[in-house]
This record gives sequence, C-alpha cells and structure tokens, in this order.
Amino acid sequence: MTVRRRLTTSTALIALAAVVVLGVPLGAVEAARVRSDQTGRLEREADAVAGVIDDRLEHGVALTPAQLAPLVRRGHRVAVTADGRTVSAGARLSGNVITVRAGTTRAAIVTASAPARETDERVWHSWLLIAALGIGGIAVAVALATIQARRLSRPLERVARTSELLGEGDFSVRAPRSGVPEIDAIGQALDTSAGRIAELVAREREFSSNVSHQLRTPLTALRLRLEESARAGDPDALREELDAALREADRLEAMIADLLAHARSSTRGGQVTIELSRIAREHTAAWNALFSRSGRRLAVHDDGAVHALASRGTVGQVLDVLLDNALQHGAGPVNVSVTHDARYASITVDDQGAGIPEDSAERIFERGATRTGGTGIGLQLARALARSDGGSLRLTRTSPPRFELRLRRGGLEPSGLAAGR
Repeated sequence: MTVRRRLTTSTALIALAAVVVLGVPLGAVEAARVRSDQTGRLEREADAVAGVIDDRLEHGVALTPAQLAPLVRRGHRVAVTADGRTVSAGARLSGNVITVRAGTTRAAIVTASAPARETDERVWHSWLLIAALGIGGIAVAVALATIQARRLSRPLERVARTSELLGEGDFSVRAPRSGVPEIDAIGQALDTSAGRIAELVAREREFSSNVSHQLRTPLTALRLRLEESARAGDPDALREELDAALREADRLEAMIADLLAHARSSTRGGQVTIELSRIAREHTAAWNALFSRSGRRLAVHDDGAVHALASRGTVGQVLDVLLDNALQHGAGPVNVSVTHDARYASITVDDQGAGIPEDSAERIFERGATRTGGTGIGLQLARALARSDGGSLRLTRTSPPRFELRLRRGGLEPSGLAAGR
C-alpha cells in the first residue's frame, strides 16, 4: 500500500471514528429533545383548549364537537370529559399515540393526542441530518487527507528518485526541498552522502590517474637497470646494477605508499624537518641513467644543508614530476638547485627547452592541460602535493623554463634531520 493510500485511509478511519463517537450521542440527545418538544406542544395544545372551554362550562353552555373542532390541530385529537360526558373532536388515531392531559376550573379533563409517527419522523429527520453532516465531514477529511498525502508523498518520491540516480552513479544530483522539515532533513542527509561519495570516488579516480602517471618513470628506470644488468659481464658490475634495481623497486614502493596516503587524506600530515639537499641528490641519482641514455646532463647545485618543513614523500614526488617533465618536454642540460632565504627553502629545476608561452604559465598546472601530447596530470598533481604540505609550485621563468618548489624553512632538530635521512 502506497503512502498516499495509507494516509488517506487512516484519515478516513479517524474521521469515521470521530463521527461515530460524536454523532451517536448527538443523535440520541436530539431524539430526546424532539420527543420532549412534541410532548410540550401537546401540553400547550391541551392547555389552550382548557382555557377556551372553561368559560363556556362556567356559564353552563353545553359543549359540542363542532365547537371543539376549531381548537384541534390537524391530525391531532382532543377529548373533553365533564360531568360524566365526553366530547371529542379531530382525527381518529390508531396505533402508537402520544397523549397528555390538562384540567380546568370546572373539574373537566382535556385529553390531547397525537400519532407517534409524527415524533418518529422528526427524530428520523434529525438522524438523517446528523448522518449527512457526518458523511460530509468524512468527505472533507478524505479530500484534505488526499491533498496532504500528495504534498507529503511527492517529496518522498523525488527523494527516492534522487537515491536511484545516486545509485546509478550520478553524484551531482541533489534532493529538492519541499518545505517539510523532516523530509528536507532526509534530503540534506542524502545530499551530504552524495557529496562524500563523489569525493571518495573522485579521490579513487585521481589516485588511479596519478599512479598510472607517476609509476611510468620508476618502471622505466627499473627496466633500464635490469637491461644493464643483463648486459653486464663483470660480477661486480652485475651486483651494482642489481642493487640499483632494488633501490628503484624500493623507491617505487615508497611512491605507491605516498600516493595512496595522499588520496586517502585531505589534511596535511607527516610534515617534519627534512634536508632538501639530500633528497634532491638521492632523486637525481635515480634519474641519471635516464638522462644519460638520452644524451643529456643532470646536475645538482645546493647551498649546503638546506632544511624545510614538509614530508619526504611529497618533495620526492614533486621533484620526480619536474624531472620527468624536463626529460620528456625539455632540452639540453638540466639543473636542480637547492637554495633558501630567511623564511623559505626552494628547489628549482630548469632546462634549455623552447619554453612556455606567457599565456600558458598557469594553464599548464590544470588537469589535462598539455601542449606536447602528454597526459596533463603531472604538474597538476605536483602542485596539489606541494599545497598539501603548505608549499607552492610555480613557473618562475617561461623561456627557458624554470620551475620552483617553495617550502617553509624547518628547524635543525635532530629528529627532523633523522627524518630527512
């Protein structure tokens, strides 16, 4: 049974119960009132006749039916008994009769009678009126219940439709507001759930895209190391290449863990004081083989031990994106510089490529933006990672291109240095 039918049926039953509870006593009271009123009328009729004939009896005038007839109402009968003689006039009554009596000063008795069906008809009419009013009240209640059921069921149907669309994967749908607080609360909870689900799905999709993009370079480096190992004839060289391949595998595992942590967390976490110079040298060492294979040089310049407040995984991911970008789209030697000032520590990556148009300086950080057939994911991911650690990533020079990762400077606490190592 639908909500509309349930509401209409329950309202009709409540209205019927109210009519029965109130109508039956009302009908009984009205029936008693009608009978009392009818008896009162007969008494007044008998009293009126007694008052008229009293003067005649006092003057010794004989009373005849013809003299009594004008005093009797149509359908009623009046009888006067005086001195042992009874004079009557009016209709002849049979069946159930209502009778009342009145006296006179001459010791005469006036009896007025009326048929009981006259009272019964008035009682029946009263019951019909009460029944008609009750039926009318039930009809009005059902009509109002139908309107209210429609007002309540339509928002619920829309919420159900919204839930169905949400189940089909449309996370942009929102439940319309109806003005009913309880239903609107359900809609608000559904909208909140849709937003959270959309965010979770978006994070999972972003994670998949980021993984597919970020794992390409480490896998290439790992494959290169294995190829070098296959060609190595010297056992020492073979061991060195295998150790390098294992380091690439470890870096690959750490990268997956960092990306997964970034996808699952929307707040900053894992920030410690790290040594940027050490991280820069470690990552460029892993990229040297790829740059050498391409006939290009990769160099690192630093001001000594430069410390920043960040997470090691974030800095490594951003640096990998910038080096991959320089390898794929740049030209000439690539320089990685680690510098600092009073407040910030920076890592810059520049090459001798053709550069980037001025109007594209910010657009290249948008997801999907690419000018050379790339995926358009790396720089957008790198900027998001930098911001997650309270830093920034920007293009400080368009031609030749130079990218700068800027982070807040960290202290020189021993625990922080250990984390950097």
